[in-house]
Amino acid sequence: MLKNLAAHNKVKLITNAANIGVAAALNQAIKFASSRRFEWIVTFDQDTAIFPDLLTTLAHVHGECADERTLIGANYWNANKRRFFLDCRADSVGFQRRKTLITSGMLISLQTFLDIGLFREDYFIDSVDHEFCLRARRFGYQILMSCKPGMTQTIGNTELKETWLRPHMSFNHVPSRKYYIARNSVMTIRIYFRQEPLWSMFQILRLIGDIGSILLYEPEKSKKLRAFARGVRHGVRGKMGPIEVAWPNGF
Repeated sequence: MLKNLAAHNKVKLITNAANIGVAAALNQAIKFASSRRFEWIVTFDQDTAIFPDLLTTLAHVHGECADERTLIGANYWNANKRRFFLDCRADSVGFQRRKTLITSGMLISLQTFLDIGLFREDYFIDSVDHEFCLRARRFGYQILMSCKPGMTQTIGNTELKETWLRPHMSFNHVPSRKYYIARNSVMTIRIYFRQEPLWSMFQILRLIGDIGSILLYEPEKSKKLRAFARGVRHGVRGKMGPIEVAWPNGF
C-alpha cells in the first residue's frame, strides 16, 4: 500500500530495514522536510484516520492564537472509549490550552526543532509526544488543541469485555508496550515533576489505572505485570533505548 502511494509524485516514502521506533522515524521526516525547506510539519502514527478539513482546522487555530511559539493539536474521536477527547460542540472553532498533545495531528513549525531539539529517540515509543510537549513548555511554548475534531484515533487493542468501567480503563496493549508505557512515563515524570507537578500526579494515577486494567480485564496478566514492573524499574534508573537493548532477556 505504501509503495503504491509513493508512486505519486508528491509522496516521498522513507523506509527502514528494521523497527527504529516512532521517535527516530519522526526525526527522519523532520530532517527530510527541513532539507526541502518546508516550514511546517504535521505528525501522525498508524492508528489515525483524518477528517478532510484537518489541516484547515489546525491552520484556523494557528491564525487565532497569532503566536509562532505554539504546538497545535486536533481534537479527536477516541474509537475505543467512544467519545471525543475534548468535550466541545462539533461545530466549535475555538481551542483549549493543554499541557501535552498526542503525536497524531500535531502541527509543528520546523523552527521549533531548532529551538528545543528533536524527538527523543531513546524513548523508542510511548510518551515521545508528551516529553516533547513538556520540553516545549519549558522553552516558553504554548500547547493548544482545537475544539473542532479533526480525526479518529484508535488506541490499543479493543478486545476488552464490555463494562461500565471501560471508558475509564487503560488500553489492552501487548506486554512490550506495557514496558514502554511504564518506563517512559516514569522517566518523563522524573524529568518534569517540578515543572509540571499536577500533570505528573495525573500520570501516576494513570499508571495505577493501567495496573488495575491488567488485573481486572486483560489477558497475559503475568507477562504484562512483569513487563510493567521492569519498565518502572528502568524508568527510575534511566535505562532507555529499545526493549531488546534495555531488557535483552525479555519476559
